[in-house]
Amino acid sequence: MHGELLFEDSVPSTARRRARSQAGLVLLAALMTTLTSAALCTAAILAPAPVAVVPFVVIICIGCPVLASWQVPDVVGALRSRRLASRALSQLHRGLAQLPETEHPLGHDG
Repeated sequence: MHGELLFEDSVPSTARRRARSQAGLVLLAALMTTLTSAALCTAAILAPAPVAVVPFVVIICIGCPVLASWQVPDVVGALRSRRLASRALSQLHRGLAQLPETEHPLGHDG
């Protein structure tokens, strides 16, 4: 865990923001694909689609959201682990701030 915290600190903040925005784009793409597929399915039901088209509509309405959400568990896990690492680091800082200041046993300054 200590190595993870050091790794998180060594990543530039712009790279972290970029990774966070890419995670947001993955989640947004999965949501939009699901909504679009639901709209297509609704349109096929309300305006009866030709019989030859129905299998393709079903495949698209089920397959596209599944493929779009393929990376969602990884993205959510990565976002959670970053949040947990950030909380652990801030808890460590709070604990260190509460420690009393003491003199060096040999009288060294520093």
